[in-house]
Amino acid sequence: MAPFIMALLSSGLRLVANAALVKGKDFIKEKTGVDLDQAALSEADQLKLRQFQAEHEEELLRLQLEDNKLAFEETKAYLADVADARKNQAAILMSADAPWYAKAIQPALAAFVVSAAVVLFWLFFLWAGKSGAEGGLNPTQKDIVLYILGVLSAAVTQILGYYFGSSKGSAEKSKQIDVALAQKGGGDGK
Repeated sequence: MAPFIMALLSSGLRLVANAALVKGKDFIKEKTGVDLDQAALSEADQLKLRQFQAEHEEELLRLQLEDNKLAFEETKAYLADVADARKNQAAILMSADAPWYAKAIQPALAAFVVSAAVVLFWLFFLWAGKSGAEGGLNPTQKDIVLYILGVLSAAVTQILGYYFGSSKGSAEKSKQIDVALAQKGGGDGK
């Protein structure tokens, strides 16, 4: 997150921070005369921003609502795209006219990637276990191996998420749990 957004949020200027995200820093500078690119906001700048937030609260709330609607529409489009992809795969799998290889290619490719990842993890583990004169990894090789393992981990995670769950749902659930814990912690003084 941009440093100026963090500075605004820590100063209690949530609506101004949202307006800066939606409309840009120039919008805030035009309306208030405060340059958000400066290293730290002075007391006078913070006062101007607080006054702007108080006087234009309705307009700033409307901007926030528009931003929320945009995020909602983007999420809706993303979920529709996922649903179309899954519908397409289901149609191929259920079609009596589709050749066997059309039905098998996607699951076979997924199984191959997961299997290849497991084998490569095992090989890299063995390779990294060799020491000194026997040919262990030098720092450059180690960086390359770690990069490859990261890419493989991401691919396997996406494949497993596609076949066995929704990463979007998990992210939303985690966010709800964090909010609930924060509310509980804030409410009883912990």
